[in-house]
Amino acid sequence: MSLVDSTFKSIPKDLLDDWGQDVTLVKTTTPRAYDPTTGAVTGADTSVALKGLISSVTSKESQGLYQTTDVKVIIGGDELGSYYPTEADRIQYSQAGVTREAKILNVESFRGEDPLLHTIIARPQ
Repeated sequence: MSLVDSTFKSIPKDLLDDWGQDVTLVKTTTPRAYDPTTGAVTGADTSVALKGLISSVTSKESQGLYQTTDVKVIIGGDELGSYYPTEADRIQYSQAGVTREAKILNVESFRGEDPLLHTIIARPQ
């Protein structure tokens, strides 16, 4: 275990458990396949319940490439183990009593030997 892991590993989980809201990371675990004859899409997902902080994205972030409706979601790495979220995954969260789903646009991960924290930019669908 690196010094970064031993020093900071528990901090994101402790803070998110206290201050975060319930979110679900929907991991695409098998590739999607589309059958043009039937129109069926096959593939499987795995849902991981965790805590996260959700905030809005400002137009100044990332040279203005994001929309004002996009969200920034901060999640800890502890709940995901060695898994890194990808653009194929999705985030589900509650907003005003309605479950929303957002497509992941960008992931920035902070790590030692294992991921400590992930900052996700996602676009509600």
